[in-house]
Amino acid sequence: MKKYPSVTVKILLKYNDQILILKDKDGAFTFPGGRMEWKESILGALQRELKEELDYSLEKEPKLFDVWNYISKDGGRHYVMIYYAKQLDKKPKFTSLEGAEMLWLTKEKFIKMDIIKDREFVDKMFGAKI
Repeated sequence: MKKYPSVTVKILLKYNDQILILKDKDGAFTFPGGRMEWKESILGALQRELKEELDYSLEKEPKLFDVWNYISKDGGRHYVMIYYAKQLDKKPKFTSLEGAEMLWLTKEKFIKMDIIKDREFVDKMFGAKI
């Protein structure tokens, strides 16, 4: 049986100097988004996930931000994560339909909370023109 990577699409929603991150019921941090379903487009998956997670409608395709490919050392897991980014003109009032806590964090908070281990990625998130 052939194996295929799990493809996930996420978005960095940025308002001023803050980026939204979700904290799920188990305490795990994640950006809005999720796995693509069979025969689903990348943008379609992102639109569906944002509607499911935040009751937010994405009107047009955001800027592609980064693509991350991960293969575990034992070869048992393979993930491809596609990150988009969107600068927001105003801070939206999202509704977490899945019960996640919504945190708007500055770069300093991301670093202090040690949410993302890859410091270069954090620098890129906050330094990029979105």
